Amino acid sequence: MTKHLYFYVSFEEALRLNRELTELGYRNYYLQPHADQVAFVFERVSAMNHAILKQLFSADGSSQLDS
Repeated sequence: MTKHLYFYVSFEEALRLNRELTELGYRNYYLQPHADQVAFVFERVSAMNHAILKQLFSADGSSQLDS
């Protein structure tokens, strides 16, 4: 398991992605402002969830692992 997984997106994308994550049942994240973007910070991510989240965020965001 990964300790933290970060995705950086625009403010506009953050609104859409937050809604999608809620619909998918993800609750183990928080939002953090970062310059002109928003970071989605996920705690304790399994390999399967990591793959799902990478696909969900691939349209506009980049990811960073902190293990």
